[in-house]
Amino acid sequence: MNILTVLKKISMVMAGAGFVALGTGGVAEATTTLTFDELPLQAVDDLSFKGVTFDFKLNNIDSTDASYNAFGPGIVNFVQDPSLEGNTAGTLTLNFDTFVSKLEFGVALNTNANTTPGFTVELFDLGFNSLGVTPVSTNPLVGFSEGLFSYFGAPVKQAVVNFDQTSATRFTLDNLIFQSPNVQPAKPIPVSIPEPASRLCFIVIAAFGGGSILKGRLQAKI
Repeated sequence: MNILTVLKKISMVMAGAGFVALGTGGVAEATTTLTFDELPLQAVDDLSFKGVTFDFKLNNIDSTDASYNAFGPGIVNFVQDPSLEGNTAGTLTLNFDTFVSKLEFGVALNTNANTTPGFTVELFDLGFNSLGVTPVSTNPLVGFSEGLFSYFGAPVKQAVVNFDQTSATRFTLDNLIFQSPNVQPAKPIPVSIPEPASRLCFIVIAAFGGGSILKGRLQAKI
């Protein structure tokens, strides 16, 4: 058996004896809830907070006529002031830092009427392709009519909300809940080779080396 064959067998033994501990990353769902009392009163347009950036436009122009930590109906089923309050003629857009798989919020309109729909929500996927428009009806309470939007499904990167401006002039939005992935980094991948195998390799190489030297000396004497 030549030295290359022996070394190959040793390397196979070492590979079998060694171990690789593979770490795996975990993906958990992180839920965020905004009740709109976390920040002082301010215009919501271009405001970024806790994983979402708000955009509010009137006639496709950025507007300050929608505010964080404002007031509307007081305390009703889906809205409890303070809330996000604004002009129903505007369009409210929610841009998420990462995609969300769950989205929920309540809306109240300053009307005593049943509105069908009171507002619509268009969702967009990671490529900003529309996932469809969802109409939401509202039912009247004391001075306001309210409804709840709730979604759970394919990943969403953006939500665009429009309101019924023919029935109401002001809206309030509250209890914004969204669920996004919280990716845990993978653990390091340690690779260990047992010490005895390393020693065995060294001994065999040394033995073959010594044997070659001895053989050369014997041939020289002859």
